[in-house]
Amino acid sequence: MLSRRSLLASGAATALLPRGLAAQVLPPEGFGTPAGTFPFAPEVFRERRRKLMDAIGDGIAVVYGAERPAFDGPVSPPFTQDGDFAWLTGIVDEPGAILILAPVERTVREYLLLPPREPEAERWEVERLPLGADIQRRTGFAKVFRTSALGPIATTLAERSKTLHFLGPIASITAPVPKALELYGQIAARVPGTSIDDSSQILPAMRCVKEPREIEQMRKAAAATARGHIAAMKQVRTGWTEGQLQDAVEAAFREGGGTGLAYGSIVGTGRNAASLHYTGRTGVIAPGDLILIDAAASVGGYACDVTRTFPASGKFTPKQRDDYALVLAAHEAALAKLKAGAYFEDLSEAAKDVFRKAGRIDDFTHGLGHFVGLDVHDVGDLSKPLPAGAVITIEPGLYVQAANYGIRIEDIYLVTSAGAEQLSEGVPRTIAEIEAAMAR
Repeated sequence: MLSRRSLLASGAATALLPRGLAAQVLPPEGFGTPAGTFPFAPEVFRERRRKLMDAIGDGIAVVYGAERPAFDGPVSPPFTQDGDFAWLTGIVDEPGAILILAPVERTVREYLLLPPREPEAERWEVERLPLGADIQRRTGFAKVFRTSALGPIATTLAERSKTLHFLGPIASITAPVPKALELYGQIAARVPGTSIDDSSQILPAMRCVKEPREIEQMRKAAAATARGHIAAMKQVRTGWTEGQLQDAVEAAFREGGGTGLAYGSIVGTGRNAASLHYTGRTGVIAPGDLILIDAAASVGGYACDVTRTFPASGKFTPKQRDDYALVLAAHEAALAKLKAGAYFEDLSEAAKDVFRKAGRIDDFTHGLGHFVGLDVHDVGDLSKPLPAGAVITIEPGLYVQAANYGIRIEDIYLVTSAGAEQLSEGVPRTIAEIEAAMAR
């Protein structure tokens, strides 16, 4: 039970802090973490949490943010927040944070828990806010505690409402037990009558259908991505390394308004393009090579995802032309079936039929696509009918290492009731468009 003693121990409220701590000088706006909610105002995230609590209906739910990645060097690697936590809170700069939701509580229905401050560590990394009114204003949470209060708060809430909702994701038996399930097991062992409810499909279904404000961020990311791919086609030179071309692509992303990379860029020339997730940078571009670039910008944390394949010389050879046309035909066959209510497996089979008829099905070695959003491989259930408002990729390809090439054509689409809207527009895709863009 959450007693006054446990509140004091956790540093749960400014009013309970020892005299002097509450009066410390706060960082000005724009400094200290959490800096606020990103990329939308706190009200947006509060409304999302309300809708989730309405869907849950009762009990409690605990959502863990991502931990800081382990490192043993002098500078920590970049931190990426868990997608569910970011979508519900907008807090992307606080590793180790926790959200508690309690739908049936009369007054306080949501709690934000942040790790304890470490003033000495903050001298090396980033200053963090003390608990108080400023942190409440920035985050939009009326109740902000330290993570040491997790046990007392969750146990007290579970005593009153016996259902513990697991929001996912479901993990493989070889993966670690999710923290929320581990916590729920500990609570169930101490609070008789509690039960764990599988609510793991609720958040993916909510996040899968994008809000207009999310689509706007993705349009901006797609526009920046187009700048990068066009720059690659126009600037590429034989003799360049893959790394030089990658640098040109990513510079154009930034010039086009991109605020980050949606994922690690893939730039493969010749044989390297046949490795699906190639990450090298040292291959040298030769005159007869096909170059595959799978790279995209992000804006406001929202991803784009585009792949283009083009000839280093600016002109496809007859063989390259035939194979590229085959991949494009598979892409178009899948796209023709895309609309709200369609099954993704039907899109996949349409693309595979094109390869089967050409005797090339064994050269298509991966799935047709995935959802896109805050995560480039975003949440959603591809086994269910596609809802209007979802954003997916279509990305068929052929990969033949023995012939020193790989071809993939990937775009992102907003699913609509009438069909689909290509968000990644403006990137040359047909043979004629690519050769025209590369003409010098």
